[in-house]
Amino acid sequence: MSAVLSIGELARASGLSVSALRFYDKAGVVTPHAVDPRTGYRWYADRHVDAAILVAAMRRVGMPVKEMAAVLRGTDAHGLLDRHLGRLEKGLDDARRELARIHGLLDARTARECTAVLRTTDLLTAFGAVRFAADADSEFPVLRGCLLETDHGVLRLVTTDRYRLAVGTVTVLEPPDEPISAVVPCTFLDDAAGLLGRHDMVTVVVGSDSITLRCGAEQLSTRLVEGAFPDHRSLSPRDPGIEHTFSSADLRALLADAGDRVVLGVLESGEIVVGSPGTDQPVRFHVQVSAGFLLEAVDALPGEQLTFQVGGPITPLAIRPRSVHTSDPASAYSLLMPLQPVALT
Repeated sequence: MSAVLSIGELARASGLSVSALRFYDKAGVVTPHAVDPRTGYRWYADRHVDAAILVAAMRRVGMPVKEMAAVLRGTDAHGLLDRHLGRLEKGLDDARRELARIHGLLDARTARECTAVLRTTDLLTAFGAVRFAADADSEFPVLRGCLLETDHGVLRLVTTDRYRLAVGTVTVLEPPDEPISAVVPCTFLDDAAGLLGRHDMVTVVVGSDSITLRCGAEQLSTRLVEGAFPDHRSLSPRDPGIEHTFSSADLRALLADAGDRVVLGVLESGEIVVGSPGTDQPVRFHVQVSAGFLLEAVDALPGEQLTFQVGGPITPLAIRPRSVHTSDPASAYSLLMPLQPVALT
């Protein structure tokens, strides 16, 4: 009589798990030499080792259970193995064709161009309103660029140097099939001003890694800037806070001799004054910002009147043309980060 092996010993000898051996017993592929009637424990003979090793090998190549049993019985064993190999090869050919199709779909999606048609004057005006907030000397390319993104029939232009942020908007006459979100070098838009100035309309074509401005038979192209643009939406003011409207001309005059920083006093009355108010006016809090940055924002935004919006001494100062509301998805604005407060004298 051959030696008797426990199910655990056969598992170690064959590479099959104990649970797999139980399964192949129930399927009639490798049945034990004996089963203890009281405990149900399975015992195997030496001959089961070779059978279990064959089953483990056939399992690795996905052989159907019924064909495993037939191979072990010697019923056309080589023919069954050859036919299974043929199925595997056909399946591999099918997989290659399907993967090739998937590659093609991915390439087509990557190569797809999104186009938007705009008025050139609108694009130039919007870029002029945001150009000042980009950092031409930044080590980060995205901070030297301008984000272009479409949203509900509007093309939004965004620039930031992390200390200030500017947003301009353009109405899209012919919207793209899919949303556009791309960062373009500001210098490219600077260079495109001549082309745009000669035409009334421009088609903006954004590909996977490039942007093209087409005006009639003329066009300019450049590569897109790689990298993630800062999340400007998280900075965009949702609560208008305290609002006050100023004349743009008066602001320029007040800021002309303001020095490096300017103090905005927010009065208990809700009024905002440029510079420290007199002691007879109760002040809720002060906001200190860069005078140069504020003057650039005032010069860049259109309109004769600008509305300041501020929520507190350490929240960004929002500046908008008076006629534009915070809830308007096409609103343009600038944000200035407050400076570290210094003692007021």
